[in-house]
Amino acid sequence: MGGLTPSRTSSLKIRALIFDLDGTLYTSKDYTRHLLEGIVKTLAELFSMGEDDAFKLLQDLRARYGSITLGVESMGVKRSEFYGRLVEKLDPERFIAARPELLKFLEELRMMGFKLGCHTNASRLLAEKVLGALGIPPEIFDVIVTCDDAEPKPMPEGYLKIVEALGLMPEEILYVGDRWKVELEPAKRLGMRTALVADKPRGEPDLIIRDVLELREKLKLLDDP
Repeated sequence: MGGLTPSRTSSLKIRALIFDLDGTLYTSKDYTRHLLEGIVKTLAELFSMGEDDAFKLLQDLRARYGSITLGVESMGVKRSEFYGRLVEKLDPERFIAARPELLKFLEELRMMGFKLGCHTNASRLLAEKVLGALGIPPEIFDVIVTCDDAEPKPMPEGYLKIVEALGLMPEEILYVGDRWKVELEPAKRLGMRTALVADKPRGEPDLIIRDVLELREKLKLLDDP
């Protein structure tokens, strides 16, 4: 796909961009490994099992629920307890480099009149730690929705909270994420347009990019059909 084509059912311009966090605003194999280790250790603690069994449990919960948050809740653990234990084990600043060029891009978007949002399945405290590592002040976003605020993706509650907070139609929102099934497909079902951050095509997004900064050039294509 070369550019973003607005939905045939909508003549509305894009007025807001909603960004997933992990795997979208940055990529870090080292932090992904660090996060995975932290999740496994947390599951091992919560369910009194070895880390090998905890890793298998993680794989099973992700496959069944698409979200580790929904998975642990299905086993009777409150998400606040899970993330409270997990955050203590994580240090994003060790693995995630600041992206001043990303901050500049987000500032440019605001100057252009776009509203901005961040939607993550992480807890607010963890999201703020990751944003801090990136050098992105949370205040740059008009709305941040975490699993502290709504049911995690792929559940629709978080998307609907974003729509309500921004006071826009779903068709006026571009949702940017790195997972089709868990993030973009639910957004598309609600009427949002979607941009997949990935090396290979997946699903049916309106746009595929390798890095969010590519949107700087693609946004000029966002206009009425």
